[in-house]
Amino acid sequence: MNMDINISEMTTDLARLISAWTYDGIYSIYNHSEDFVDECMDGSHFAFTDADGELLGYFCFGAESRIPTIEENVYDDGILDIGLHIRPDLCGRKLGHLFLEASLNHAREKLNATSFRASVASFNKRSINLCIRAGFNTEQEVTHKMSKKSFVILRRDD
Repeated sequence: MNMDINISEMTTDLARLISAWTYDGIYSIYNHSEDFVDECMDGSHFAFTDADGELLGYFCFGAESRIPTIEENVYDDGILDIGLHIRPDLCGRKLGHLFLEASLNHAREKLNATSFRASVASFNKRSINLCIRAGFNTEQEVTHKMSKKSFVILRRDD
């Protein structure tokens, strides 16, 4: 697999491939519902592919990257929310930084974004550490409204 990554707008075919991804164990909260394909067609989702066109992951911006929280007023305006997902078999291979920086660069170039926020499940130490190494700071811990699981909100200002 060539690790030169390309970013493209999400297509129905790519979204269908992603919807079939299965994360194991505690990471299964990242498995998608049957509505995922339709949700991806709103213009806020983008695919990572390699030079050969192989799907590697995807990211999304805005409301799709937020979680419903018990706490009120968690997400203020003026900060771009970002969600990053790597194909299950590529997780844990130290590729997250490459994907995160590519998605942040895309946001800077296309949306003129300068402040970023990520909502990460508290148990997901790999993703939290990735964000911290990339210059994000922990803002607060919140509770997911439906699952009651703890999430960390992280922020980076460039």
